[in-house]
Amino acid sequence: MTAIGAARGFLTSIMALALLGLSGCAAMRREPAGMADQQALVGRLGKWRLEGRIAVRTTQDAWQANLVWEHEGKQDRLRFSGPLNQGMVSIILQEDLIFINEGNGVERMSRDPDALLTEKLGFSVPLASLRYWILGVPAPFEESAAMELDSAGRLRHLRQSDWSLDFERYGYWDGISLPQKILIRNPDLRIRLFADEWTIEEA
Repeated sequence: MTAIGAARGFLTSIMALALLGLSGCAAMRREPAGMADQQALVGRLGKWRLEGRIAVRTTQDAWQANLVWEHEGKQDRLRFSGPLNQGMVSIILQEDLIFINEGNGVERMSRDPDALLTEKLGFSVPLASLRYWILGVPAPFEESAAMELDSAGRLRHLRQSDWSLDFERYGYWDGISLPQKILIRNPDLRIRLFADEWTIEEA
């Protein structure tokens, strides 16, 4: 075999190995075939934890905070560190029951989450819907006025109730594609969510 033939054979082998590696990586990623597939993927997540940041702008105020959101079963727990010049605010949502701990010995409980959130944070956001939105799927109990998917079958834009959502970036955690950057807004409120880390556990 000539030197040129040997070189060509070597390059062919390298390219084949590279293609095999790429196909292996693609196999590890569970790409959704459409929104129904994405909903099925995230529907199997029995337990998850989001660590990230949140930026809120209302008509009268603006603030940023670190956010840890933990979901397990029918309970969601959110911890904000630094909002509204406070040290820590913890919110626990169990279906229609909400607990808010402001970290200074003040605890509140209510069966009207929207009213209590407005009182303590200065704005209200539908946490029951947000629990689905941050996973990149519509809230199943709300009508969708508009929905736009990207080429991978994931949400790019969604309108539900009075809320408009833009899913600006996705990332992969344990092979599952989840939102990394979301813009959520209505006429009175603008929220940016940034996911730095997802920890997921399938049911």
